[in-house]
Amino acid sequence: MRTILYDEHVKLGGKMVDFAGWEMPLWYKKGQSVEHHATRKAVGIFDICHMGEFDILGKGSKEMMSNLLTNDVLGMEEGQAMYNFMLNEKGGVIDDCIIYKFNDEKWMLVVNAGGIPGDFAWLKKNAPAGVTVIDKSDNTAKLDLQGPNAPKIIRDLAGEEVLDKFGFFRFRDNVMLKNIPVLLSRTGYTGEIGFEIYCDIKYTIELWNLLLSTGEKYGIEPCGLGARDSLRTEAGLPLHGHEIHPDIPALATPWEFVFEWEHEFIGKAALNKVKAAGIKSHTIPFVMNGRSKAMHGWNVFMNGTKIGHVVSGVLSPTLENKPIGFLISEKALEIGTKLTFCEEGKSRILEGEVSSSPFVKPTSRMKMKNFL
Repeated sequence: MRTILYDEHVKLGGKMVDFAGWEMPLWYKKGQSVEHHATRKAVGIFDICHMGEFDILGKGSKEMMSNLLTNDVLGMEEGQAMYNFMLNEKGGVIDDCIIYKFNDEKWMLVVNAGGIPGDFAWLKKNAPAGVTVIDKSDNTAKLDLQGPNAPKIIRDLAGEEVLDKFGFFRFRDNVMLKNIPVLLSRTGYTGEIGFEIYCDIKYTIELWNLLLSTGEKYGIEPCGLGARDSLRTEAGLPLHGHEIHPDIPALATPWEFVFEWEHEFIGKAALNKVKAAGIKSHTIPFVMNGRSKAMHGWNVFMNGTKIGHVVSGVLSPTLENKPIGFLISEKALEIGTKLTFCEEGKSRILEGEVSSSPFVKPTSRMKMKNFL
């Protein structure tokens, strides 16, 4: 499959690769490192049109979303977004997602591209009478504008008043970027201040080129999947299917903040049983000694005993290409614990240690006025 921006990516020299069944740019002519640094120091733009968007409508939709999601949906305000896990009955992560509250009877759920069919079926299965679930993914475009100069671009296109008192994980609907109506969300997947921008699919190419042309004086770069992965890893954010998975109980991770344990949700009972029996899977950040990275699937050892495996490994451009990543261990490990890494069937051994996360201090929560 291809997003509506496929031809634009090719024109810009994008190296197209398969991602969850979609042909997406891995990087462009200047390369992943340039794109990564542009997002940290100036502004990057990402095509995220492959992701899924669902509307959940009707009386009872608030209670439905509270039952399906792990965070405090019932305490949300209108105009607020919230990061969540959606669990199966075993306590594994069906998907990680962002829920948007318009009012008690209107919600939007944004999910990962590979999860669209399964997530939609799960929502429909668990929708009570009177609640309608609409998959609007094919008609919705999503562009991410991330980095310290992102607010300047929105100011130039929509006016500075649009950004007044615009808090982290809040959104504003029907914002006009020149003549294009969008939903503007102060969220993202990089750790930087920025926006996720939703619009009708018919405006996608016009909006992409408008943001690129307006951002030219601010150092904007189109960014591919490579920079997206190194940015999210530095920011300490998970990738579904790697750090979080349907078959792994969603406990002992750096993302425990997604749980509001005072309410009932699907998967809660299973997680409580896991906690009572003893957690056997811990998701842990690590850094490597030297310049070589440990790759996905490599074995992890402590004092010569295998304790787990690597689920993500990248070179961190912000940290002068220091190798970082996440592993899953059967043991809880303290920061600074010495580890060794080895590819299955190979003799080469690399050294590293448990780290804290995020690896790079985020700017996403800083006040907007600092960037204008």
